[in-house]
Amino acid sequence: MSLLPKIGIEIPCSCLALNTPMTIGTSLFTLDFKGGIKVRVEINPNEPLNSVRLRVVGHKISAELPADDSSTESPQPRSATVQPRSATGTPRPTTITIEQQDVDLDLKSVLRLTSKFPPRFEQLMVLSFTMTIENPEAVLRKAGIQMTVPSEPLVLSTKNPVQLVSKLTKFPPKGDMYKLMNPMELVLPDNPDTTIVKIDSFPISVGESKS
Repeated sequence: MSLLPKIGIEIPCSCLALNTPMTIGTSLFTLDFKGGIKVRVEINPNEPLNSVRLRVVGHKISAELPADDSSTESPQPRSATVQPRSATGTPRPTTITIEQQDVDLDLKSVLRLTSKFPPRFEQLMVLSFTMTIENPEAVLRKAGIQMTVPSEPLVLSTKNPVQLVSKLTKFPPKGDMYKLMNPMELVLPDNPDTTIVKIDSFPISVGESKS
């Protein structure tokens, strides 16, 4: 019996990345990302017996920068004054959403069986995505970034595909940690040479979801 998942099935997983350090311009924020990813198992013609390709068919995680956060853990503590306010004067949080950018055509994500006894796997995920920052005005101002229309959502895209890797004893994963292999750099689509957001560490755990 093959230890690899069956070709054609779709596997939803939950994702949780706590205490993620994210640099916007010159400011450092610490965020908790939550969400999920779904992959479809497909044949890997280059190594069909010991590996499968994983097509990403859904990927969305988000985090919120609270409107009133007095935490001192970050080198630059956040406060209510960082956030814009609604018409009623209520502080509005800044929501940051990472979402699959387009249809996964390249199929560079792979699950490889490295040992049968005991079972061991290595999973490589290669992801391209957009990052949307809602209510970005005050955050961008604090970060020293000038935008033409700072009140509108800021939509960035990955400068290069992001690679995450994990060594597993079973698949689907059960809350396993994945390591970021290259820094996440996010840029404006019309100015890919200037990095707006950078994430050097992304401590994300992934586990199979029943939904």
